[in-house]
Amino acid sequence: MVASLSPVNAKEDLITEPPPAPAEVSGETAAHDEGGLIKDQDANLTDQDLRVERAEARTEQAETRTEQARTRTERAEKRTEQARTRTEQAEKRTEQAEARTEQAEARTEMSEQAIRGSELMYRRLFEAAKDGILILEADTGRISDVNPFLFNLLGFFPGEMIGKTVGELSPFKDIESNQVMLQQLQDHGYVRYEDLPLETRDGRHIAVEFVSNVYQAGDKAVIQCNIRDITERKRAEDEIRRLNADLEQRVVERTAQLQGANRELEAFSYSVSHDLRTPLRHVLGFVAILQKEAGPSLSEKSLVHLTTIFEAATRMGDLIDDLLAFSRIGKSPIQTTEVHLDQLVQEVLGDFQSDTKERNIAWDIHPLPPVRADRALLRMVLVNLISNAVKFTAARAQAKIEIGCNHGGEGESVIFIRDNGAGFDPLYAGKLFGVFQRLHTQAEFEGTGIGLANVQRIIHRHGGRVWAEGVVEGGATFYFSIPTNRSGEKKPGVKAV
Repeated sequence: MVASLSPVNAKEDLITEPPPAPAEVSGETAAHDEGGLIKDQDANLTDQDLRVERAEARTEQAETRTEQARTRTERAEKRTEQARTRTEQAEKRTEQAEARTEQAEARTEMSEQAIRGSELMYRRLFEAAKDGILILEADTGRISDVNPFLFNLLGFFPGEMIGKTVGELSPFKDIESNQVMLQQLQDHGYVRYEDLPLETRDGRHIAVEFVSNVYQAGDKAVIQCNIRDITERKRAEDEIRRLNADLEQRVVERTAQLQGANRELEAFSYSVSHDLRTPLRHVLGFVAILQKEAGPSLSEKSLVHLTTIFEAATRMGDLIDDLLAFSRIGKSPIQTTEVHLDQLVQEVLGDFQSDTKERNIAWDIHPLPPVRADRALLRMVLVNLISNAVKFTAARAQAKIEIGCNHGGEGESVIFIRDNGAGFDPLYAGKLFGVFQRLHTQAEFEGTGIGLANVQRIIHRHGGRVWAEGVVEGGATFYFSIPTNRSGEKKPGVKAV
């Protein structure tokens, strides 16, 4: 009987059953064969397991080697990618380097073009300049270039000047030696002759301004000399000096004439104050005696004549007094102080109280600024202008007089006095401030015609202005200005009212 064995691997189909033993030995022989077969089967199973294990080990090793190969392949691919990236970066850097090289070459070309353009422009300026230009070598002082203007000015040809020093040229024979000039340039970098006389080749005498400077041209120092023809300017200056001398002489002569006229005026003033006033007092005195002693015996017509003589003599006395005051205003020195106009106006108005107490006058007095002026003379100005305002509003039932200040020019205070009186024709405004100039008759408004002339003279002596505006029967406004910066002082501006 053959034992039944279960297959252990794919090779069990190779095991065949032994041939049947003879019957007489079937007992022991069968038993013996069965034990050997089992041993053979065990041995076969062991070999198969080893082979399987080895196969599995080799499979694992193969798989490991495959994984390692895959890893190496990935690394190789990564290195390849990195190498490709580096190659691309290198190519990009190469392109950038080539682009920078092209840009540098373009800039170099542009720079060379700019240098050539600058040199061309300099050359054109050098040749077109209306001043003479010399270019010298700094180490030797010899001329290396000359512009056409200097050739024409001095009458030389280029070959006669190039290579020589300035001192070797005949027009510059009076200039300091070449070595002295070079030493000055070395010490100061600058040499200037403001009025250098030169003689040209054709014998003309000219005056020039000679200026030398040292500057660096590349790797060497050069000297540039600019020579400007100032002959015409010198002639003009000489003519101005001559005219000034003539003017000074004329001023001296006119001053002497003015001094003589002033002396004559002083003599006239003395004559007026003594020679005219004395007989005038006699006239007034004798008229008064006649009126007193012979008055009862005289006819009414004769008394009228005596009254007319007395009034005329009195008015003449007033004119003489005003003329003397006018002459004294021009001679007396100005004593400037700080004048508070508010106080001065109130003081002047106090003088008119007796004359205006029976009048209906509406006074409108605005705040006034302080000014630098002669207080006594400024008081005369206000007295005259306020007096005129009071006088020319006499016919008004409701008189209005306003005193204030306006915006003037820079550095001045403008004061005005405005009334609603008789006014004047603006066509004759220029005559208002002249001596004895009157726009109204004595019968209409009394006065001597000196007051406004005094106002103008006082204000002019202070460096100010005076003017007036008016309309016939529409009132008048008189203005005067006082500088606020006399003696270097700056006063606050005037606020308009």
